[in-house]
Amino acid sequence: MLRHPMEAARFERTVRTESSEIFVIYGGARRVGRVDLHYGRFEVHATLLVEVDLSDDELQQLIDQLDEELVQTHDPEREDFLVTVFKSEELGFYSDEYEGDDEEEEDGA
Repeated sequence: MLRHPMEAARFERTVRTESSEIFVIYGGARRVGRVDLHYGRFEVHATLLVEVDLSDDELQQLIDQLDEELVQTHDPEREDFLVTVFKSEELGFYSDEYEGDDEEEEDGA
């Protein structure tokens, strides 16, 4: 469990476009979730996927930290920060590139 998100949460960017970013969220060495940020004209939308159990206070601390460290540094003039939170579990990672590599290895064997 993430005890003090304001102190312990660390964000690692995995994707960045002109209008969005994706960050993996770590609490210490443990992955605790992911956040997708989408920057609109007047607001920022976030989809927060939490992989561990958090209390309401811990969740609010994490959202506040996201706002302070990621959102406000990107767009300090935004009018609203809208966050949708899901409890999630990663089931796998799929990619055309990885599937293609497996097929090539099978064909070359």
